[in-house]
Amino acid sequence: MPSDSSFAATLEKPFKTSADFEYLRQVIMREVTDGPVPILEMMVDGSIMGRVTGLDYSVDRMSEIREMFTYSKFSPEEALEKYFQFIDLTISFSKVVGYDSVLGFASVPLQHTKAVFSQADGVSSRPWQNEHSGLIRNRSAFEAYPWPDTASINVDSFDYMAQFLSPGMKIHMMYMGVFEDLRSLMGFETMALASIDEPALLDDIIEKLTVLAEAAIGKAAAHPSVGMIFYADDMGFKTSTMLSPDFFREKIMPSQKRCAVACHKHGKPFLFHSCGQIDALMEDLIEVVGIDGMHSFEDVIEPVESVYERYGHRISILGGVDVGLLSMGSPDEVRIRVRKILDTCGKNGGFALGSGNSVTNYAKIENYYAMIDETRKWNEEQGLSFG
Repeated sequence: MPSDSSFAATLEKPFKTSADFEYLRQVIMREVTDGPVPILEMMVDGSIMGRVTGLDYSVDRMSEIREMFTYSKFSPEEALEKYFQFIDLTISFSKVVGYDSVLGFASVPLQHTKAVFSQADGVSSRPWQNEHSGLIRNRSAFEAYPWPDTASINVDSFDYMAQFLSPGMKIHMMYMGVFEDLRSLMGFETMALASIDEPALLDDIIEKLTVLAEAAIGKAAAHPSVGMIFYADDMGFKTSTMLSPDFFREKIMPSQKRCAVACHKHGKPFLFHSCGQIDALMEDLIEVVGIDGMHSFEDVIEPVESVYERYGHRISILGGVDVGLLSMGSPDEVRIRVRKILDTCGKNGGFALGSGNSVTNYAKIENYYAMIDETRKWNEEQGLSFG
């Protein structure tokens, strides 16, 4: 059991004691409609996982995960050691809480523009993208950029992880999407201007990124211990898409569709994460890209209940507890919100409860526990139990 004393006081017992990814998959694919509601997180910050498990893993190291594979900051040996530490942490965390899947990454040695760090809780820091400029600002920078080939993509870490998974547990591979990488490589402002001034350059960068994404997702989805792909591609702000909906339809969604096909080729669910108000793109995501589930919800944009009522009969809806509430609310407020969500989304399948985005390092640990604990209690009160 974890060393954090608040665990016993706030979370009476693990959400469940045995993993059953196959049931989670059935819920995600809307193959069951009358069973208990599972829990699911795309990602939990390392500092939270450390507090839950009692293992030492700082948020600063968590934010360096992507850099581990570029070797721009670490030697290959240091990167491997740090990633193994992360694997040990995330598997221990998933077992302690009662999740059916554990977070994993493919190694894609793509160099990114360095992030800017700021204090989030007085101790730990959070990475922020450089919005102004990046590594690729023009055609000459594109030609000089050290593009990796697909042979350099490595999923051997999944073999290591497979040794320690609980029976019934699988890996969910998280992949930062093509639009995410495009913004990182160019900077948002440079990218936005290039979409008008140099569309051919933008197309060439997108194609390079798509080839890498397809290969990484295909290799991961082919691995027997990988159960599903979480494709993370933030496309919106609180009020609209970052660029016009037509930009995404013309430039980005063909790449997203290729990634979904690479995943579906191996019979694995393709889950889509995007922050922001992207309702203008939902029909395209469902009908064109072919997503199986949607993740990331914020109450001020649209409560998850509303999204479930509109789309829950076509795709699964995942998460929904607002990160702001987990960060600034009380445990009682979290419990009330969880029950409200479950009363609407939990009775007809196609739903898994979790945070609206991720469990951040500034979330209150007692609120995280309240979210998990109240979901378990709601299931029990409905007479729903895991096999």
